Amino acid sequence: MRVHWIPWLDDWLVTKCMSFVGLGRTSMESDILVIGVGRFGKNHVRTLVELGFGDRLIVCDSDDSQLVDWRAKGLSCVNNYRTALENDSVKIALVVTPAKTHFKIASEALELGKDVFVEKPLCLSEHEGLELQNLERKKGSILMVGHILNYDQTVQKLLHLLSSGAIGDPKHLKSNRLNFGTVRADENALWSLAVHDIAIASKIFGGRATEVTCTGQALLGNVEDFVSLNLGFEGERSATISVSWLHPYLHREMVIVGTEGFIVYDATKPLMEQLKLFRYTTSQPTAEQPKPSCVAIKLEGVYSIHDLSAEGEKPLAVEIRHFLDCCRDRKKPLTNSDEALDVLWVLEKAQKQLDEAKSSKARGSPATSSEAELSPSSKGDSEVHKSKTMGVALTSHAYQSHSTAVIDEGAVIGQGTRIWHFSHVMPGSVIGDNCNIGQNVYIASKAVLGKNVKVQNNVSVYDGVSLADNVFVGPSVVFTNVKNPRSEVVRRDKFARTVVNEGATIGANSTIVCGVEIGRCVDDSHAILDSCKVFLALKLCISRSAH
Repeated sequence: MRVHWIPWLDDWLVTKCMSFVGLGRTSMESDILVIGVGRFGKNHVRTLVELGFGDRLIVCDSDDSQLVDWRAKGLSCVNNYRTALENDSVKIALVVTPAKTHFKIASEALELGKDVFVEKPLCLSEHEGLELQNLERKKGSILMVGHILNYDQTVQKLLHLLSSGAIGDPKHLKSNRLNFGTVRADENALWSLAVHDIAIASKIFGGRATEVTCTGQALLGNVEDFVSLNLGFEGERSATISVSWLHPYLHREMVIVGTEGFIVYDATKPLMEQLKLFRYTTSQPTAEQPKPSCVAIKLEGVYSIHDLSAEGEKPLAVEIRHFLDCCRDRKKPLTNSDEALDVLWVLEKAQKQLDEAKSSKARGSPATSSEAELSPSSKGDSEVHKSKTMGVALTSHAYQSHSTAVIDEGAVIGQGTRIWHFSHVMPGSVIGDNCNIGQNVYIASKAVLGKNVKVQNNVSVYDGVSLADNVFVGPSVVFTNVKNPRSEVVRRDKFARTVVNEGATIGANSTIVCGVEIGRCVDDSHAILDSCKVFLALKLCISRSAH
């Protein structure tokens, strides 16, 4: 039994009818809602039909003219996504709408406990991305972003070659994504074209960029038509990304330079010619010339990579199938919210530089808030009082930091946050709005703090630690990120993730063994040493899923 469009039925009645039809279905048989079927969304609908999910599809667009063809093909169609999301039979939603609407629609879907796929970019700020990630964890949902290059078989082969050491240690990526194409009025070339290349660069170099330099030029309107992006990564690695929709011909090439060779990926060529491997050697110092004035480079060979399948699935089909598999198996997607946040951090930094370049006044003026005379409460809590005799100067930003605090360039700090004496916030770290960071606190580059988080004195929040909204961390709490540390063994690639869910309280002097997820019930705790591991005692609630 199916429900077809009936002109006089409104969206509410249609979705109620579909909900009735779906009674008794398992989660594997739940309906799939595609929100937005314009330029890109129509491809997602077509792919889902080709994958055999047509009888489970609900197609949604506010523009009824976009639904005419899908109704004619017998698909269930609605105009109101909110009504469709309230349908109990809908467990999965794909958001393929304009980027400025991504956060609003995705957050509503996650609040209702749906699994959500969002086309790139996930949203328009890292702060919004962090809110979506917190919702994902709070609701136990799957959240995936459409970084489609990760699902292209040629790019997958490229990543395999790099991981196997085919060109030694990869050190630099150069990407050109240029074409004579659609010029956007509401989105510049950075947000429209550079997302995929930033995502691949982050994957190749093992994480979020640490340095961002961006220039651009608007030729046809108010948004940049040309953008050049330079990124720095840990380990003296770098990437240069050039994007534009004002180029006389299509140019989509990526070159990765390693210590022993190059890999060239040219997406404009036939499949079997897209990937080439170049191996080279360099001359070594000799007894006669211990410090030669130049280094000779010799090309050893050029190899075309042919083990690609012309019959393979298209990247979009691989991507959507992966998302549905993750929903079924409850596993973390390849292009997950962590990757999306890494990309958003770069985009936001780059956009800020583009905006500053447009206005010398914005480039030279400090934040508008005036310098305040503030001091921490004598009790060491989060309250702040004005004082004429004991006041200390805090810097004037959207956040406030004591003059002895070290805030590295590249840290993302929300409005209203306060950072006190001798604390250090590393580049790449994310701290939400209205947080209070006590004295002598260390926030690592890959640490994430939500909104209204309170971290008391003498706490180190290391890489891999994520604190959701309204978390309280007592004085001298210790987080860890390696289960069996050894001084002589580097284990940065084995950092275990620790998640503290919304509203949890961790008492003073507690030590958190890494690789756990802490629910809402941790309070009044003390550290106990037992068999060389430290656990939380009393009202302890640690589990693999949030409570």
